[in-house]
Amino acid sequence: MNTTKKARRWLATGLFITGQILLLVSSAVRSESTQWSLVEQEDGISIYTRQRGESPYLEIKAEMTIDARAEDVAEAFGDGNGCATWRAMCKFSNVIEIVGENERFVHMVLDMPWPISDRDLVMHVTDSMDTQLQQAFVQFTSASEKLPPDDWVRAQANGEYLITVTDENQVHFVYIIHTDLGGNLSANMINPRVASSTIEDLQRLRVEAANR
Repeated sequence: MNTTKKARRWLATGLFITGQILLLVSSAVRSESTQWSLVEQEDGISIYTRQRGESPYLEIKAEMTIDARAEDVAEAFGDGNGCATWRAMCKFSNVIEIVGENERFVHMVLDMPWPISDRDLVMHVTDSMDTQLQQAFVQFTSASEKLPPDDWVRAQANGEYLITVTDENQVHFVYIIHTDLGGNLSANMINPRVASSTIEDLQRLRVEAANR
């Protein structure tokens, strides 16, 4: 796969932002002490959840096939500056520091439904690619120290993404993420919507990528 540098940059900055507040991807290669539970399957998208430590918020894993080139999938994610149209709850996003070709910091604000206060995230994003396996791997961790909290409640998120080329015009997409939304927001308001909101965003992502 001859993935362009531009596509690689898109992968590094955009993959971690799944538009909705609950983006949560666990590692496809990480040792897993707690088994995943399949909670929903719709339109070729499988959603799994599990408890993560003492956190009240569920960790989420999503898997799906996208009938598009890897470069188009990467482009659909956006470059980190501005929200892609498929991200329903992204209010705005921007790259605040570029460390290198495979490393950067991104700030994103989530537009939460009333009466919940908006949240923001500061992420340290790194990526790697294996041209032999035709895979792109992205890891992101919270980096709140890079930007002091301002008008929003600061959330924390950690996760990983894996894109694997299965055909010239098809990729397999896996993401796992755990997000702590901060503040006094009850997880009982968020966990029940994890599966449906994730599926809605990923359906839009698939359409965006396929139409490029």
